[in-house]
Order: sequence, then C-alpha cells, then structure tokens
Amino acid sequence: MLYEKNKTSSLILLFLFTGFSLFSQEFEVPENVKLEKAEDYQKYETEVLKGIDWLENTKIEEQMVKRQNTNAFLMQWMSGTPDVSIGLEAFQLALTEKNPDLLLSFLGGWTRFSLENPEEKDNPLLANEAGIKSILKVYELNKGKGVKKDKRVERLLSKDDQELRVWIQNKLN
Repeated sequence: MLYEKNKTSSLILLFLFTGFSLFSQEFEVPENVKLEKAEDYQKYETEVLKGIDWLENTKIEEQMVKRQNTNAFLMQWMSGTPDVSIGLEAFQLALTEKNPDLLLSFLGGWTRFSLENPEEKDNPLLANEAGIKSILKVYELNKGKGVKKDKRVERLLSKDDQELRVWIQNKLN
C-alpha cells in the first residue's frame, strides 16, 4: 500500500514537472531570417506566435536585449507578411502614446488573432479586440514597472468583454 502511494505521488510529481517544463519552454529569436517570398513568412508563423506570447508574458524590464531582438524579428515579419493586414487607427495609437511598448503588444495581439483565426482575420472588431486585450494584459503585468500609468488604459481595464467590444465598435464607426 505504501509503495502504491509513493508510486502515485511520484507519477503526479513527474507529470507536474514535465508539464511545467513544457509550458515554460523558452522562445529563441530566430537568426539569419530571410523573408522574401510568401512561403518564407509562413515558415516562421510558429516562431511569430511564440515571440508574441513571450513578449506578453515577460516583464518589460527583463531580458532587454532579447526583447529588442524579438521586437525587431516581429516587426520585420509583420511589416512584410501577405497573410496579416493590421489596420491602425488614432484610438489605438492613443492607447500606446504614454507607453510605446504597448504598440507592439497591440500589433502582436492582432497578428496572433489573424493567424489563429484565418476565417475571421479581416474582421476589424475581433482583430482590434484581440490587440487591445493584449495591450491590457501587458499593461497589467508591467504597471509601475516599465509601464507608466495611463487613464485611458485604466478605463478599459474596468470594462468587461461586452463593454470593451461596444467601446471598440464605437471607435470603429
């Protein structure tokens, strides 16, 4: 009986450690990236998604060199891919005015949405919602530590999903 209990405990611990190590795998910025044809961009989609997630979940003041390299890789990919078209409006830029790092968060959220939802990628309401939710996530993670307080963003944080969607729809009209 004791053997079975220890065996079960060992299996649970093994599962937990394996799960955590898989979940926390580090993103590595691709090197020597060549983006010339549409196929080149498609080849990097997985790395783009990992880079977006890494930026969202890593504090702004941590790993600065890697953050700069990740930003450069993502901007290179986003500015040339034929599969994602991001619409920038004044209201989005206003949300990133005090905290320029949040602009890449917006672009990343929109890009992730477009790649994960190709049938909806041209829906400006849903794409904006994904981008703004990314801004809110990064803002909350870094508020006071790399991100300055911004009343406009704070107001959006207090909205539920439906209120946020209505706010975005009003801005798009």
